[in-house]
Amino acid sequence: GELDVLDELVYPDYLEHDPVPGQEPGLEGLKKAYTMFNTPFPDLKFIFDDVIAEGDMVFGRGVISGTHEGEFFGIPGTGKKVHWTGTRLFRLRDLRVVEGWVNIDMMSLMQQMGVVPTPPGPDPSTLPPAPRLTGAPSTAEANRAMMVRFIDEVWNKGNLDVADEVFHPEASSPSAPGLPPGPEGVKMIAAMFRNAFPDYWMTIEHMVSEPARVAARFRHAGTHNGALLGIPPPGKPAKFPEAGRPSLAAGQ
Repeated sequence: GELDVLDELVYPDYLEHDPVPGQEPGLEGLKKAYTMFNTPFPDLKFIFDDVIAEGDMVFGRGVISGTHEGEFFGIPGTGKKVHWTGTRLFRLRDLRVVEGWVNIDMMSLMQQMGVVPTPPGPDPSTLPPAPRLTGAPSTAEANRAMMVRFIDEVWNKGNLDVADEVFHPEASSPSAPGLPPGPEGVKMIAAMFRNAFPDYWMTIEHMVSEPARVAARFRHAGTHNGALLGIPPPGKPAKFPEAGRPSLAAGQ
C-alpha cells in the first residue's frame, strides 16, 4: 500500500487505457485507482503468478485475495473472503512505466460478493488441481506464430480442429477450471462464443513472447444474436478486451 513508490516507477503523464470509473489521468489518477480497489479489502494479498517481458512491454498476471469489508464501487462490505485474477500490461521507457492496460475478472468477483448470480456447475475450489505439464521450450518466434495461428484459425475462422494440433491433451485453463481438459475445452468455449456472435472476430492488439510462454491482449467484437450463458440475444453489437497467457512446452 505504499503508493508513493509509484513516483519512482511511473511517469507523471502516465496514460491509462482502461481507467476505472472516476479515475483521473496521469500518475495521481493511477494512485487513486489503486486506493479505490485496495481499500475495501484491508487484508489484501497479491501474488504474481507470471511476469513476461519483451522489448518495452511487460505482462504481469496476479492472483489477488482479501476480505470484502468496505464499500467497493457502490457495493457495501459483505464480510466475504474473495479472490480474483488480474492481468496488467505496461509499456516502459527508461525503466519507468509510461502506458498501462488492465483486465480484471470482475464477473467472478461480483459473483463471490453475491451481486451477480453464479451459473450452475461445480465449485471451482472443489476441483482437483490441474496437472503440471513439462517439456522442452520452443522459441519466442515460434510461440508468437502459434498464438497468431490459434486466434486466426480457431476463433476467427471457426476451424476448431486446429485446437487438436495446438493444445496438449491435458492442457488446462486456471481461469476456466470447469472446462474439459485439452483441445475439447477450447473447442467448447470457442463454439459457444461463435454461436452467440455469428459475425464474431478477434484481433491481437499486443503480444509478448518468451521461449516457454506467450502473452497477448485481444479485442473481441460481434453482434449478440445467439444465447450466451443463459443470456437471451439482444441483437446488439459488443466489443470487449481480454488478456491471456499460455505456457508452452514442446510447441504446445
